[in-house]
Amino acid sequence: MKIKELQKKFQNKYAIRMLAGVLVVAMAGGSFAAGYMQGTGQQAITAEAAEKSELEEQIGELVNQKSGTDDTTKDETVYVISDAKGQSGKVIVEEWLKNRDGAETIEDVSDLKGITNIKGDETFTQNGTKLTWQANGNDIYYEGTTDKQVPISETVTYYLDGKEIEPEELAGKSGKVTIRFDYENHEKTTIEKNGKSMEVYVPFTVMTGMIVNDGFTNIEVTNGRVISDGKNNIVVGMAMPGLHESLQQEAGDFDSDTPFPDYVEVSADVEDFSLEMTASVAMSGLLSDMNLSDMDLTELENSINDLADGSGQLEDGSKQIKDGLGTLKDSMGDFTSGASDLKGGIKDYTDGAKKISEGLTTLNTSVGTLSKGAKTLNASAKTIASGVSALDQALNTAMSEKEKTAVKKQISGQFAEGSDTYRFIYGSAEDSFTTTMTSEAMVGQIQSGISGMGLASDGVIAALAQYYAENGFADVTSGKKYSPEQCQAVVPGTNTTYAAYFAGTVLKGGLAQGIAGGIAANGSDAVGKSVVSACESAAQTAAIQGAERAKQTIAAQIEAVDKQSGYSLVSGTTALSEGISTLAAGVPNLVNGVGQLASGANTLVANNEKLRNGASGLSDGANKIADGVDKLDDGADELYNGVVKFNEEGISKLVDAFNGDAKDLIDRIDAVVQAGENYTTFTGLAKDQVGSVKFIIKTDAVKVSD
Repeated sequence: MKIKELQKKFQNKYAIRMLAGVLVVAMAGGSFAAGYMQGTGQQAITAEAAEKSELEEQIGELVNQKSGTDDTTKDETVYVISDAKGQSGKVIVEEWLKNRDGAETIEDVSDLKGITNIKGDETFTQNGTKLTWQANGNDIYYEGTTDKQVPISETVTYYLDGKEIEPEELAGKSGKVTIRFDYENHEKTTIEKNGKSMEVYVPFTVMTGMIVNDGFTNIEVTNGRVISDGKNNIVVGMAMPGLHESLQQEAGDFDSDTPFPDYVEVSADVEDFSLEMTASVAMSGLLSDMNLSDMDLTELENSINDLADGSGQLEDGSKQIKDGLGTLKDSMGDFTSGASDLKGGIKDYTDGAKKISEGLTTLNTSVGTLSKGAKTLNASAKTIASGVSALDQALNTAMSEKEKTAVKKQISGQFAEGSDTYRFIYGSAEDSFTTTMTSEAMVGQIQSGISGMGLASDGVIAALAQYYAENGFADVTSGKKYSPEQCQAVVPGTNTTYAAYFAGTVLKGGLAQGIAGGIAANGSDAVGKSVVSACESAAQTAAIQGAERAKQTIAAQIEAVDKQSGYSLVSGTTALSEGISTLAAGVPNLVNGVGQLASGANTLVANNEKLRNGASGLSDGANKIADGVDKLDDGADELYNGVVKFNEEGISKLVDAFNGDAKDLIDRIDAVVQAGENYTTFTGLAKDQVGSVKFIIKTDAVKVSD
C-alpha cells in the first residue's frame, strides 16, 4: 500500500539529513578529528580533550539537532575505530554530563572501562556501575572503552573493474572502482500498540561520508550524492537499515524515491587509487522530527465507508428493479387478453362499415333513375329523408372507445416486429443510442462520476491491486487472463506491479469504458423497442384523428346546402314529398352529392380493412411483448445476483483490507518512532537522567605503503 503522506514526510527531510552528513564529514576531515580517530593514544586524547569536546558539541547541533535537547542531561558519542573493511577494532565512548543546576555532585551510571576525566580535574567514586562525580557546579566530560557490540555495524567491500579486491591490494591501482557500504542493525525491541506486541528495529539513520581526491572522476552514488566545495569532492550517503523489516512491507510497497535503503555504493573512474578515512554517523531519533505518528487516514476511511454504503444502495436498487419487473410480468396476461378483445371489436366495426358502403353504392345507383321515378320517389321520400337524417346523426357522433381501440390495433400491425417499419425505426434508434453511450464525452462523464465517488483514489487502487495480486486479473477487453504470480511481477521499465497497473487501468479508464459499453450493449435493444413503441402510439393517435375528420367531412357534405336549390341532402329529402315538382331541377345536385358520399364510404371501408389487419398484428405483438418481459425479468434476476456477489466478494473485501493493512501499517510506524525515541543511551542512565546518543564509525585509509 503506497501512502503519499508518508513518502512526502521522508522526502521533505532528505535534503536536511544530507546537508548534516556533509557538514559532519567535512568537520571529521579536519586535523583534530583525523588525529583523534587514527587512534593516537590516550595521551593525545587527553591533550586534545577540550578541543574535541567543543567539536563534538558542534557536530551534535548539526546532525538534525538531535545530539542534545534542552532536556538532555547525558550526551554520549560512541567512536568505533575500524579497519578499511569496517571490522571494528576499538570502541571509545565520550560522555558529557550537563550540570544545568550547578549541583555539587552528579549521579551517573556507566559500564565503561578505564574512565578518565578529559576536560577538568573533577573526581568520582564508583560502586559497580554507579558513579558519583564531585562536579562542584561544573559539566563533566569523561571517556572510556567498552567491549560491547554497538547496535549498528558496517561492512565495506571494494571492487576493481567488477571484481572484488582487498583494500590493501587496491591502493595505487587504476580502473573502475566501486566501494559498497552495507549496514546491519542489531538492535531490536518490542513495542505495545493498540493491544498488539510489535517487534521492531530501533530506527537508526546512518550517514556515511568521504573526501575523494582529483583521481576520482565520473563519480556516481547510490543512496547518496556528491558535493564539491571547489577543491574537493565530498561523497555523502544515507541508509536506514532494518526500517523495511520493521514496517513489514515488501520492497515494492513504497515508491522508489522513498529512502529506506540499507546500503550506500560509490562508483568512479580512478587513477592511482588512494582514500583517506571514511566516517559514518548513526542516530536513532531522526524519525521523531518527521511527525510520522500524526498521519490521519480519516478522509480515506470516510471514502471507503461511502463506497460500502453506495454498494448497499446499488444492491437495494437492483432488487427494486427485479420486483418491479415481476409486477410487470404478472400484468402482461391482462394486456394480451385486452389486445385479443380489441381485435374482435375492430372486426365488428369493419363489418358494419362495409355494410354502410354497400348501402351507399345502392343509393347512388337509385338516384340515377330518380328523374324517371319521381312519383315513386315522392312515395318513398319520407323513408329516404328518415334514413339520411339517421346517417347524419351517426356521422356527427364521436367514435366510441371500442372503435378507437380497433383503429389502434390495426396500426399496431404496421409496427409489428419484423416489419419494414419496425426494422427501420428500431435500427435507427439502436445505432443512435450506441453511438451516444460509447462517445468520448459520455465515457468522460462516467469517469468523472467514478472520480467524484473516490473510486479512483490511490488507496482504492492499491487495495484493488492487492486483490488482483492474490486472485489474478482477467482483461475483459482482450480476454487475456493473468495469474496472481503474473500480477505480482513488475511491469518492464517501471517499479509498478502488474496488479497496480491493472487496478489503475480499471479505475482510471477501463471501468468507465466498460460501464458505457455495457449500457450500450444491454440497453440498445430496450431503447430501440421503446422508440418503436412511441412511434406506434403516435401513428395510432393520428389514425384516430383522421377517422374522426373523415366522418366530420362526410357529415358536412350531406348537411351542406346546395347554392342553387337552397337545400341540403337532409333538408332536401325531407322536403322531397312537398316539393316533388321541383325535383327535376335538384336531381343533378343530388346525384353528385350521393356519388361523393359513396366514394367516401368506399375509402372508409378500405381504411377499415387496414385497421382490421393492424388489430390482428397488435394481438400478435402483445404476445411477443409478453415473451420479452419474461426475458427482461430473467435479466433482472441476474443483475440482482451479480450486484450481491460484487458487494460480498469485492467491496466487503476492500473494506476489510483497509481496516487491516493500512491501520496496521500506521501502528507499526508509531512503534518504530517510539523505539527510536526510547533508545537514548549505550552505557546506561541514572535515575532522572535524560540521554541522547550517536555513533561515529571510522574506517582506516587505503594508501600505498611508504
